[in-house]
Amino acid sequence: MPYLIYNFLLYTGALILSPFIVWRLATTKKHRAGFFQKLGFYPSRNIEKSIWIHAVSVGEVMAAEKLARKLAVKTPNFKIVITVTTPTGHEVATKKLSDIADILYFPYDFSISAKKAVQAINPATFITIDTEIWPNTMRACKRAKACVVLANGRISDRSYPRYKSLSWFFEAVLLNVDAFLMQGATDAKRIVEIGANPLRVKVTGSLKFDSTPVEAQANKEILKSSIGVGPNDKIFLLGSLHEGEEAAIRGAIKAREAFEGLKIVIAPRRIENIEWIEKALEGSDLTVTRKSCLPKVPQAEERSVLIIDTFGELSKLYSIADLVFVGGSLINHGGQNPLEPAGYGVAPMFGPSMSNFRDVAETLLNCGGAWRVTSEPEVADLAISLLNDPEKREKAGLSAKSAVDKNRGTTDITAEEILKVMNG
Repeated sequence: MPYLIYNFLLYTGALILSPFIVWRLATTKKHRAGFFQKLGFYPSRNIEKSIWIHAVSVGEVMAAEKLARKLAVKTPNFKIVITVTTPTGHEVATKKLSDIADILYFPYDFSISAKKAVQAINPATFITIDTEIWPNTMRACKRAKACVVLANGRISDRSYPRYKSLSWFFEAVLLNVDAFLMQGATDAKRIVEIGANPLRVKVTGSLKFDSTPVEAQANKEILKSSIGVGPNDKIFLLGSLHEGEEAAIRGAIKAREAFEGLKIVIAPRRIENIEWIEKALEGSDLTVTRKSCLPKVPQAEERSVLIIDTFGELSKLYSIADLVFVGGSLINHGGQNPLEPAGYGVAPMFGPSMSNFRDVAETLLNCGGAWRVTSEPEVADLAISLLNDPEKREKAGLSAKSAVDKNRGTTDITAEEILKVMNG
């Protein structure tokens, strides 16, 4: 019955929304990307069994990279297949994993397209990263006698009430999952309450600790110069900033007023939408420069704010920052990854909404390797305090990096658990 209801709603919704879907496909390039693969029409492949890893977008691909490579070594008789949902995820997966894996788009979860995808990919094991629960795809995998594993699992504060209210449905869906490898104890407790068999649930930690860079950029001066920053200038980097987090920008501006020469660098979560940032900077005496408009040899500008509107730059820029604010945390989003700056020895500040990285955030806060801020004045006051106290800033950065290093190893644990399921 749960599947009948799900499929009825899925097909009915698609039929009702079909004019809008056609319009989006016709007018937006990113929605056309991989369209036929999403319907289940994949390029011809060899028919050997595969390990199918689904990673929605960039963050999940980064988290899954080392796991995919580990499994490729541990299971040489299986082909690795990576599926993604977004064009940016496809681009990153192709760049990082095409040497060991086929990179494809994930099918729409219609029963027909899911069945066709399973026939084409021929999985021995289907691994979904984070909390991607796709009922028809999971059932098609089980019917094809494949193992199903939820890896790096998490249940966010936003998703939990909705999932729990539908536990009558998810209980039936989660019967198709052989192992739930969850990031933390709270996630494990929640997945059981939603309907998972507690005997199949284990806490294995976050794969994102292992995807965090081990070493900082070798030549920081060259990297600073590439964005028009002098070798001795201090940088306040606002990373993965979302619309609605203007308070962080205003706090950074106040910090700059108190600490002359501070460079503000803003990396929005969505580079296609940065006008709101420029609007937030109106009224200040600062000029705005887009990274895409910099000359090949940019000159340092005293009163310029740099907006990173180019793809794939943020991680390396964290390595040259003196202060970092991690976005998605001052709005009800759940936060972005604070481990990237922490891995470079830069203690991040972030807002109260960090449910996407609940255990990671608490780990950093508890060791003194991060700060929680809730408003524009708190951002400004903390930034000024840290700029005036290099020793405090350095100590916090060392604590952050130490916490990251101590928690590495989740990839090995996760791979072993997956192999147990496959061999079980």
